[in-house]
Amino acid sequence: MTDRRANPRHAIILPALCWNGDGSEFHAITVDISPEGIRMRSATIPPVTAQLGCSIRGVGVMEIRVVRAGPDDFAVRVVGSGVAPGQVVRNLLEMARLQAPPVEEVRVCRRVVPKSKQVQVATADGTSVPAQILNLSATGVALRLDAPVDVGQTIMVGRHQARIARRTEAGVGAAFLTPLDEATVGEHTVL
Repeated sequence: MTDRRANPRHAIILPALCWNGDGSEFHAITVDISPEGIRMRSATIPPVTAQLGCSIRGVGVMEIRVVRAGPDDFAVRVVGSGVAPGQVVRNLLEMARLQAPPVEEVRVCRRVVPKSKQVQVATADGTSVPAQILNLSATGVALRLDAPVDVGQTIMVGRHQARIARRTEAGVGAAFLTPLDEATVGEHTVL
């Protein structure tokens, strides 16, 4: 049976020190956070309903209650004194975002190098400058351009509006605001 949860989980790996009311301590590692709570792994699994103190690196010290216990992990909710629950969530989500690997770029449309590589580019201030097409696809174009442009800026590449998506060593990559018909894109395409 698969584990299907209605709420998304955000992976977050941080060291934690937990302690019982009697002062005994154990180490744990956060696994993820969801609206149900924080999932942690440890060699020591506390019982459900146990009230613990917990210090999570970069988040702070808080009081937690165990809401689920499994063979190698347990889930907790922030319940009491220390860092406010909302702040714990914000801190953990920000750290999860920082730990998340960058999304790999997936190219959907084939890229071609056109025979006619020269094109005029109009910048936001109306300046027209020559550029060289490095490659193009139905969704965008890579350009060698000797004009200062910012990521996010809208430009005209020939007759096509595009937005600067990235800077590269060779120039810039721009995404067409209205994609070209992929069937018509080839080495004879003129922008």
